[in-house]
Amino acid sequence: MKADLHAHTLYSGYSTLPYLKRLLRESYNTPEQVYRLAKARGMDLVAITDHDAIGGALALGDRDDVIVGCEVTGCFPREPVSVHLNVFDITEAQHEEIQRRRRNVLDLMPYLRAQDIFTSLNHVASGINGPVTGSHIAALLPWVDALEIRNGSRLVSQNRTAVGLAAAHAKTGIAGSDAHTTFALGRTWVDAPAATNRAEFLRELRAGRVQVGGRHGGYFRLANDIARSVVSFYREKGGQLIENPFSWQRHALWWGGLACMPVVAIPFVLAAGHFLLEGRFNRQLLFDLVATPPPRLRTGLQEAA
Repeated sequence: MKADLHAHTLYSGYSTLPYLKRLLRESYNTPEQVYRLAKARGMDLVAITDHDAIGGALALGDRDDVIVGCEVTGCFPREPVSVHLNVFDITEAQHEEIQRRRRNVLDLMPYLRAQDIFTSLNHVASGINGPVTGSHIAALLPWVDALEIRNGSRLVSQNRTAVGLAAAHAKTGIAGSDAHTTFALGRTWVDAPAATNRAEFLRELRAGRVQVGGRHGGYFRLANDIARSVVSFYREKGGQLIENPFSWQRHALWWGGLACMPVVAIPFVLAAGHFLLEGRFNRQLLFDLVATPPPRLRTGLQEAA
């Protein structure tokens, strides 16, 4: 059975990028759209992992081919560093407790372990969450069950770093598209050949009897996502204006958006710069991991935080 274990919907909320907060959504995908497209692209199971939310997965009801997941933002206290952790097959009560604890990994990670929640460390070689170092990663590794070794939005070199870490620390390798638009959905996946239903898939996942497949990421994937997000933004704002043509706020957003159309090309240039920085971050992280002495690699979460 195949499943794309990293996908987003509009329940992921608004972008965390400067100047785009509360303006551009992380994703414009609806849960039903994600479900139907993932199935059409050969996924036997559908996992929705929105940012710190499970509403997207719950919106699909109690379908027996849906995995309730969440991409949790775990923060290191007193540091500008956070990590993204995918958790799978969680309840609403567990989600609430995770959200209460996620602002301090010292509280979060022991809870996930105590609850026996399958947890993966996502896009480990990416700098999007701050200046993550070898020490941060070493502190988390004993607490996670898996590493995301193929992220459909990351460079091959970044995914290769994750493969090496997973192999060195005997962690299960998983994969997902990290789809924020429909373009990449279902094109990066985990396969559990022996599984015939959701329970068996999750059991095989825990046992590490899975394979990864599908695409890596790169500039053209990001550029495509940017273009699709911009189109979705205008479609949403235009629809809102039609629904309430007398709202000055909606007029301001619509006409302001139109006025900004000439600068839409800027993000495509920034995308190229983004991957140059990501490649540099990956190399620096590799150096840091190699330079970290063995005793340091075995230090606990308390010291890193």
